[in-house]
Amino acid sequence: MASPQETKLVYKGKTKDVWALDDGNYLLKFKDDCTGAVGVFDPGMNTVGLKIKGAGRAGLRLTRHFFEILNAKGIPTHFINADIENVTMTVRPAQMFGKGLEVICRFRAVGSFLRRYGDYVQEGAELPAFVETTFKDDAREDPPVTKDALAILG
Repeated sequence: MASPQETKLVYKGKTKDVWALDDGNYLLKFKDDCTGAVGVFDPGMNTVGLKIKGAGRAGLRLTRHFFEILNAKGIPTHFINADIENVTMTVRPAQMFGKGLEVICRFRAVGSFLRRYGDYVQEGAELPAFVETTFKDDAREDPPVTKDALAILG
């Protein structure tokens, strides 16, 4: 339910909803919905498969942590603040690159990583903080971003 400051639901996503605020900023409401299928958590899925109590709050804490690091290093972001109690984050309007990007840090071979490389790695194998960037494009199963692909795409 929207608070008095929230004016319009702009986007309803898998793990968060976006509300336009009266002041021109946006409120992200983090949810306990998790990606997966038939009640099984799978971070590489593009569908909501279950709820995990506290997942939204944990995601918000982690998100706030990284935005605070970026801001402290002088890297501009859209982050304004996070309200852990209400599981919300206030952000400035921002221009997305395409449909958006996802930055994923993997510590285990699971989800879409395992689907791509399953013939070469054992499920659950430890990974050395492997970071991937993908295009946010569910219809194309979030294609990986590479330097060469970016050069070709302009």
